[in-house]
Amino acid sequence: MKLSKFQVGKRYSRALYEVAVEQDSVDNTLEELKSLNQVFSENPGLNIAFSGRAISRTEKSKIVDTLKSDLSELMQDFVSMLFDRDRLNCLEEITEAFIEKYDSEHGIEEVTVTSVIDLSPEQEDKLKSVVKDRFSVNQVNLTKIVDPSIIGGIVIRVGDQVIDGSVVKRFNDIKHMLLLTNK
Repeated sequence: MKLSKFQVGKRYSRALYEVAVEQDSVDNTLEELKSLNQVFSENPGLNIAFSGRAISRTEKSKIVDTLKSDLSELMQDFVSMLFDRDRLNCLEEITEAFIEKYDSEHGIEEVTVTSVIDLSPEQEDKLKSVVKDRFSVNQVNLTKIVDPSIIGGIVIRVGDQVIDGSVVKRFNDIKHMLLLTNK
């Protein structure tokens, strides 16, 4: 059975994370992985090159040598392993899974807040404080989205949980309740 890119990402990132912990280089490994992933995202032809047969293995090897030239020994070995196993096309999934593991281990939570207007710095600080207390995390990375269609209030997404305090949500709840009572 063939593994999905998501499954590959989980497995390889877990192994890389464990070795990075043993070598006390988790932060450095994270930065190098992000940097390498950025190179791939800015150059979509790399994924195509490593996925297809248009370029010889020797040419691909030269590209890999260039990619890993400025990396630590751990990351050089990791990139070589990915190349040898034809998994370089899974770098984005590996990076995402590594970041997820890092955030989990360090109590960092990604939070998205949607509001009608941009939040003031005071409102951001208050929201971060509430999320830290409610979800027992050390750090909150806040992504703000301005969306006038919610009419008022805010929608907060923390991981897979959504706290919807928008006026549209309340309106739809009332509408649904009225429809049920009129049947």
